[in-house]
Amino acid sequence: MSTVTDTLRECHRLRIHLKALQEEIDRGPRVLKAQQARLAQQQQAHKDHHDAITKLKLKQREEEGTLKQTEVRLAKLESQLTSTANQKEKEYEAKQSEIRQAREKKEALEDAILATMAALEEKVVAVAAVDKQWAEAQADFAQSQEDAKVRLARLKADQVESQAALLKAETGIPAKNRATYDFLVKAHGPAALTPVKDRVCQACRTGIHEQKVMEVNSGAFALCSTCGKMLYPTE
Repeated sequence: MSTVTDTLRECHRLRIHLKALQEEIDRGPRVLKAQQARLAQQQQAHKDHHDAITKLKLKQREEEGTLKQTEVRLAKLESQLTSTANQKEKEYEAKQSEIRQAREKKEALEDAILATMAALEEKVVAVAAVDKQWAEAQADFAQSQEDAKVRLARLKADQVESQAALLKAETGIPAKNRATYDFLVKAHGPAALTPVKDRVCQACRTGIHEQKVMEVNSGAFALCSTCGKMLYPTE
């Protein structure tokens, strides 16, 4: 036959379990938010990669266009140099200076185009891996969502079952003690109950006098004289 302290022990176990279940249920939205943030980062990384390819292609076209203009100007300057061969020395030197600058610009543009082409090729080669990574990220997120739904359903089912078990267990608390029990669990939750081990209250770690220990061991409803928690003996 179960005693009051057996009932308190079971109520304590169930209340601890229900609290843990609720914490897990409450954690779900926070986990979802973190997963959504990671997915958004991965989506942005995927977009950035493809945007970089678009920008590099545009950069290459612009550089090639500038190179063509520079080549046309260089050809024009070289043609003008021939026609100014017999002109004043200063004019001839000025034209040569312009040609040198145009050639330097042409070389710089050619180097820049090669660098852009290399960067573009690197990005294009990586597209397959980047697309695969993004596809996997979406699949993982979808799977995590499905797993979360299953887990939430399991937690809620456990919660309903445990709440029913708690209500049933609480019927074992004597009517004369029920008001005290309800008041304490409302104020402290699962922490309103605590076991006694080696004559020590496990809530406040205070020693309990012999008479109180005897009451608890006999199955009577008893409170810790120090912290006021409901006591039950360890099994």
